[in-house]
Amino acid sequence: MKSITGVLFDLDGVFYVGNQLISGGNETLSWLRKQGIKYQFITNNTTLSRSALVARLKGLGLNIQEDELLSANYAGVLQLQKMGVQRCRLILAEVAQSDYPPNVLQQPEAIVIGDIGNSWNYDLLNELMNQVLEGAELIALHKGRYFQTEAGLQLDSGAFVAALEHATGKKAYVVGKPSQAFFEMGSSLLEAKPHELLMVGDDLVNDIQGAQDAGYQAVLVQTGKYRKHLIDQSQIRPDGIISSIAALPHYLSA
Repeated sequence: MKSITGVLFDLDGVFYVGNQLISGGNETLSWLRKQGIKYQFITNNTTLSRSALVARLKGLGLNIQEDELLSANYAGVLQLQKMGVQRCRLILAEVAQSDYPPNVLQQPEAIVIGDIGNSWNYDLLNELMNQVLEGAELIALHKGRYFQTEAGLQLDSGAFVAALEHATGKKAYVVGKPSQAFFEMGSSLLEAKPHELLMVGDDLVNDIQGAQDAGYQAVLVQTGKYRKHLIDQSQIRPDGIISSIAALPHYLSA
């Protein structure tokens, strides 16, 4: 494979599932540091602020620093600043709202949608639909279809964003993976050109296709939301497939 100077990592499904670390992650990070290969974590996690997510991951035992993490949640804050939005409605868990302007329920200029778990319901969707029809912009922190939990695959917030887009005829601004702007942020943090970067993830669309569209090489791990039958049915082809994050040093060495 082409020379790699930096690696972008997904987190959920690659380094951990639920509250359990996937073995080999810290060893892989140590190997990369010894090789002088820079890395950055880019995640669509929107349930926690960046500092809270880092604290949780450290609690699980992952060797991670806050400046190594770019989250979709923080990208949403940057998008609001870019748009000059003063009044926004936050469809986010309370612990994920700390970096945002105050949450407003009435007449928002924009609606920021992330992960709120089982709090989705028809009444909320209907309320948001009407606010979009009245002029509010839609900002999706990502459009993930589903994610891996300890109980199996679970519907992700992208399905609710798609419902609002369908009902209102208005497209959401998507700031997390697979948006090109998000990958560009990651590459700029590593000070590398796209062809020098490798993306490692468990999601065919958000991680693999998104990275390849940005000019990166992309490797799929057989952990997290990986399902062989979904790979077989898809036209997306990773540049490589490895059993888990623990196998990355061997893959890069080979």
